[in-house]
Amino acid sequence: MSRLRAAALAALFMAAAATPAFAFKWQEGREAFAKGDYPLAIFIWTDASVAQDKSNVNDPRYYAWLANAYRLSGDNRKAVETVQRGLRLNPNDGDMQWTLGAAQLALGQPGEALVAAKAAIVAQPQDPANYKLLADVEFALGRWDDAITAARRVNEIKPMPAAFYTIAACYLQKDDLDSGLDTVRKGLELAPQDPSLLEALGHLSVRAALFDDAATAFAKAFEAGKRPEAQRWLALSRYLQGRYDEAIAMANAMVADAEKGRIGITLTTVPAPFYVGSVEPGSPAARAGILVGDWLYKVDGEKVAKAGMGSISNAKGVSTVEQVAEMISGPPGTKVALKLGRRGKFLPFTVDVVRELLRPGAAAQGYALQSLCYRAKGELDRAAAFAEKATALKTDDSWARTARGFALIDAGKLDDALAVIRTNANHVEVPFRQVAQALCLARKGEIEKAAEIYDENRNMFDPRNVPLSRERTALTTALAPLRQGHLDRARALEAEGKVAESLGEYVGALRLASDEQDAVILRAALFAAAGKLPTPPELPEEARRHVVRGEVLIKDGDLKGALPEFTRAIRLAPYVPKLYYNAALLNGQLKRHGEAIRLMKIYLEAAPGAPDARTAQDEIIRWELQLERQGKR
Repeated sequence: MSRLRAAALAALFMAAAATPAFAFKWQEGREAFAKGDYPLAIFIWTDASVAQDKSNVNDPRYYAWLANAYRLSGDNRKAVETVQRGLRLNPNDGDMQWTLGAAQLALGQPGEALVAAKAAIVAQPQDPANYKLLADVEFALGRWDDAITAARRVNEIKPMPAAFYTIAACYLQKDDLDSGLDTVRKGLELAPQDPSLLEALGHLSVRAALFDDAATAFAKAFEAGKRPEAQRWLALSRYLQGRYDEAIAMANAMVADAEKGRIGITLTTVPAPFYVGSVEPGSPAARAGILVGDWLYKVDGEKVAKAGMGSISNAKGVSTVEQVAEMISGPPGTKVALKLGRRGKFLPFTVDVVRELLRPGAAAQGYALQSLCYRAKGELDRAAAFAEKATALKTDDSWARTARGFALIDAGKLDDALAVIRTNANHVEVPFRQVAQALCLARKGEIEKAAEIYDENRNMFDPRNVPLSRERTALTTALAPLRQGHLDRARALEAEGKVAESLGEYVGALRLASDEQDAVILRAALFAAAGKLPTPPELPEEARRHVVRGEVLIKDGDLKGALPEFTRAIRLAPYVPKLYYNAALLNGQLKRHGEAIRLMKIYLEAAPGAPDARTAQDEIIRWELQLERQGKR
């Protein structure tokens, strides 16, 4: 859809009035453009009678419309070439600068698009679309705060769902989940059925371990937009909830859909049935010469729409897009005969296209999810078989590697498993990969290395993640002898009066706590031992180093960067109460209110008689109120 003003179009018609043939052609192209038939608009506007008309060649608005038609048809390179010709005639045209920036961004040229977006804003400072383009460019450049600022400007001028989506996506990248959730919910108030916003809500909810909310959001997104990605994440959410049979059923549907043979086109009913809306590069359709803008009216000899010669504006569809897409798909390796029409060709033509498996990644993810579900259900043979299918389809698929890694662990092939799981993984998979790696090392007898990995990643374990909790139990069972050894030595040293020496052993046991309840018991023993010392234990030098680094980062305004420093200090010296207090305040500032409450309560357990105990209790009350406002308590 054009961003050009109706007034500009009217002016163009007036400019063309002196050449009636041109005006007629231009009007015909404009009607095609308005209906969404961009290939037809391009066909008409590049006809010699239009393209060589003098009043046209010297009018920048001609290039603006034509460039937009190229952009909307997916030919962004041609769009850039065309709009640059128009900008040579009028470099201050904001609409053309926007078109240039949008096409450059689509071509993966955010640096060039940034220049165009800023020029569009200078020319039209009150057009929200210009700031939306700027936000998208800043996002592509990884400048989240700048993207948020630009998207907020959009909403100041005219609120739009796409701007809320961009802001939420930035917060997801910044790991500011509360702000992201607040933003996307405000966007959904404006557009309750927007698939992109619903998917954003789902992704943020998964990261926040709100799996019920995630499943609801992805289900609505799939219903609203029939997006395969939403279906995949819905199945994954069910897996993380521990609803394995439901996840398996959804994964079956994913696999059945993904393993259909396809030719790589999408169809549209705009302006009439059935136009080729897109052709996937390198697909069977592309190799067969099918073009965007062709129209289809027979599949294997069966009529799906009435054919019109030269124009099909009056064609009446006799099938739905979904039905026709189903007719075109079929077993990979089989042929489908398509009868097509094309602008500029008087007679229709038929092409035979061989169907191929075009979505191996989606099928691999479905098999991987089935594997993980069956493993969680204890059906290891089936899990191994599905993991094998997943990696056979797409060796480098991340979830397929995760499933394969666990299958190899179950088969006792630990070195092979380590090679598979020590690869890049998405955010959801990271804790699964870490626990798998630690489990491999523990079973290889490298207990200390396994314990170190477990200790470093304890914050990743959330009890709401049912399958991950299961894997954690298996790992802590393998580490239990080491934990018990630390605890036994700590008690023995404390009984001998060597309280200071016992603290290190208590710390070793605490690092291997099987869950939060176990950690509470071990911390109580640690605090009790520390309380027996004549003076509070000093902060170890390495812990002090992390505290100083954290303080510097806070002073520089990098609160998010400071948080890991205080977390590491607590791991090294969990018997120093003030560390919990400072970390709690930092989490509160970052709006991580649940974690802030947990840490402050630990501080009060460690130092119940501290002079600032009342202040600490007041902070907990404030954070609890914040959680109530967010509907989390």
